[in-house]
Amino acid sequence: MRKIMTALNQLIELLKLEKIDDLLFRGASQDLGFRQVFGGQVVAQALSAAIQVAPQDRFLHSCHAYFLSPGDSQYPIIYDVEILREGRNFTAMRVKAIQHKSPICHITASFQTLEQGFEHQSEMPKVEAPDALMSESSVIQQMAQTIPEAVRDKFTAERPFDIRTKYLNNPFRGHKLPPQQYSWVRTNGEAPTDYRIQQCLLAYFSDFHCILTALHPHEKGFLQKGMKVATIDHSIWFHRPFDMNDWLLYAIESNNAYAARGLARGQFFAADGRLIATTQQEGLIRYVPEEQ
Repeated sequence: MRKIMTALNQLIELLKLEKIDDLLFRGASQDLGFRQVFGGQVVAQALSAAIQVAPQDRFLHSCHAYFLSPGDSQYPIIYDVEILREGRNFTAMRVKAIQHKSPICHITASFQTLEQGFEHQSEMPKVEAPDALMSESSVIQQMAQTIPEAVRDKFTAERPFDIRTKYLNNPFRGHKLPPQQYSWVRTNGEAPTDYRIQQCLLAYFSDFHCILTALHPHEKGFLQKGMKVATIDHSIWFHRPFDMNDWLLYAIESNNAYAARGLARGQFFAADGRLIATTQQEGLIRYVPEEQ
């Protein structure tokens, strides 16, 4: 009898790249209902490639991605890793994501040996507990009949994460919200506790909600007619160990929108208040009314 893959298992398999050569990998693409590849997938797969090349005693502490062109969700992606520098405590790499012989994204990643040092962090914001918020999957199921038929199956499919979001915005007809977002997230099932896999899962999820939060004050959903939304760059700093099998709070604020670009900063907190990771993203948020 054939084993049925859960959404979480499918995502973990997606992050297990095919090794073509010592510094060359290939990853499958995931179709989430759009022609273009989800940016979080590209970043997570690029990090998976870099992690396989990095020395085993060094752990990923930061990455910076620049998206150069939309990826095609119908084709695999080649990840070409280049070691930029290997020092006493740090290793720096660059990963080039390639489709159709052209780069679609450049990612730099830095790895460090574990060290002891000074410590301080931001305070965790006070937000309702996960059980007090409705799951995104439940909301999507309730509005299923209003979702265009072409993407309905993709939107209502099982998700690899259980997400409880404070500010719910209809992607097809947005309404005015504060330039903030608070989302509790954990894996929808049991994920391996291997920290390297955990980092790739967090990198994948970190692209959700970021630039969408910049649309909140402008009464727009990212799938409304006339809207063009795309990530330009995305950065992640990993601070402390974590386990995505447990609830994490993703607190996002958008402090600026100007010149058809929006900026958002996010912080991941463990339920006990530890700051896990910080993100920063800028994206295109262009509204062209005549395309309605």
